[in-house]
Amino acid sequence: MIDELKSFVTVVEESSLTRAAQKLCVTQSAVSKRIQRLEDVLGAPLLDRNSKPPRATALAHRIHEHAVPLLAAFDRLMNVTREDGDPSGKLRFGLPQGIADIVLFDALTALRDAFPALEVTLRSDWSPGLLRLLDAGGLDVAAILTPKGRQPTDDYVRQHVATLELVIVQSKRRPLVSNRATLAAVADGGWILNPEGCGYRAALQNAMERAGYALRVKADTHGSEMQLQLIASGLGLGLVPRSVLTHSVWQRRLEVVKVARFAPKLDVWLLHAPHIGNFSPAVAHLGDTMKASFKS
Repeated sequence: MIDELKSFVTVVEESSLTRAAQKLCVTQSAVSKRIQRLEDVLGAPLLDRNSKPPRATALAHRIHEHAVPLLAAFDRLMNVTREDGDPSGKLRFGLPQGIADIVLFDALTALRDAFPALEVTLRSDWSPGLLRLLDAGGLDVAAILTPKGRQPTDDYVRQHVATLELVIVQSKRRPLVSNRATLAAVADGGWILNPEGCGYRAALQNAMERAGYALRVKADTHGSEMQLQLIASGLGLGLVPRSVLTHSVWQRRLEVVKVARFAPKLDVWLLHAPHIGNFSPAVAHLGDTMKASFKS
């Protein structure tokens, strides 16, 4: 039926069976038979064959108005499965809250500029929640954090984006511990951290538990800049990627606390299902943009 519709639309637009056949690279007889089959399906004449050459009927022009967007939708449907097709539709992107400050703006603007037909919707969560959404089909692509050297599940196509070096920070003017401290000292120093589920917090808790210490948390709060502002005022210690600290407006009011045998690092990965059709160029572009964001 698609061939019949394409032939019909071409005949109407070319106002000629001959020119339509030439444009479609088929014989005029083939075009005529396709039009006849479409007439049988619709139960109405589409060409006035009493005229020489045959002309489209008034009803044919009305049908043409519906056929053009229908064929365009079919072309978009066929494009969805092509790995090299132009990205279109709604791409559902999951991003950990801990790295949103670093990559979110660049990622969304780069995808918008490169692929105007693509609509990107964002879901922000911690890595375990994003993995569950990816497993359930609620996301098309997700960035997650893992301890350095630990690769994500083999169920997905994975791309390594960056390795984050995490540093402990405190207020310069109101320090809570020595800038060269022990794990015991920083464990009890009082922490301002992201809520449970954050990869940064998990790395810190694991290190403390392995050393036999309990982590004393004073405040759970989202957003790196808010946390760093609270830390700069002397309200607690914090753990942030060095890249976030370097670009923070609070950098000059903070100092790094060095702790022996404590140098946590996290790997950032981009995951997606093996077959994502015409989302492939967009996801590749997303990975490149994220890498550039971390480097810069």
